[in-house]
Amino acid sequence: MSFDMQQSAPDGSLPSTIRFWCDPVLRTGYENMAADELLSRRPEAWLRIYGWAKPAVSFGYFDSTPVAAAIFPGEGIEYIRRWTGGGIVDHRKGYTYTVTLPAREGCIYPPADKLYKWIHGALAESLKLSGVECTLLVEDAPDGGRACWASPVASDIVDTAGNKLAGAGQRRYRGAVLHQGLIQECEPLEGWQYLLACNLAPIVETVEGNEPYPGFEAELAELCRTKYCTEAWNDESHGRRKNTSS
Repeated sequence: MSFDMQQSAPDGSLPSTIRFWCDPVLRTGYENMAADELLSRRPEAWLRIYGWAKPAVSFGYFDSTPVAAAIFPGEGIEYIRRWTGGGIVDHRKGYTYTVTLPAREGCIYPPADKLYKWIHGALAESLKLSGVECTLLVEDAPDGGRACWASPVASDIVDTAGNKLAGAGQRRYRGAVLHQGLIQECEPLEGWQYLLACNLAPIVETVEGNEPYPGFEAELAELCRTKYCTEAWNDESHGRRKNTSS
């Protein structure tokens, strides 16, 4: 592969091993959010590929359901507050993935823009090898509003005409990094997911089954019950009236 991980990764950020999990379960919006958060707590780096049980629109931590519903209206849509930042995203098409980097004693990851560029560089190379002509955007495009795809930013992935193909949101928590990404408006060849894993770490450990580790489903249900499905998370206080320690 032409992508040079050692050269492209920010100092101290390159995992030696990544666990690659194509989640076979189509989960609800908040189950997907909880699953990503649980993986970010693990001591390993993860790449999770996943789908949705029903039509969904997600929005960054400080946005709101009314704003998201006004931009992407429709019957039966789940409007989901993410733990990460970023704009409002329609998940009714495209591919979703998550990369997590574990907290490590004595390690502080580089700034978000450098991690964003590194992960998207790996993804862009994977897409190119899968038949998609694309590149990283050099600088922010003109502001198109809260809809994520209307306002591409530096290091988003665009096609040759400048149309956005991939974007993401990040969050850091107690030394760990959670990166939630989406690919739209292109059809990469099957296998791009594994290529991405290979571009993120020299050793890829494929994980199969409904649970990436023992006890995952029970932890998922509990996190949904105590955080993502609570009134505090879903009201206009942006989840800050309760669960402030989360």
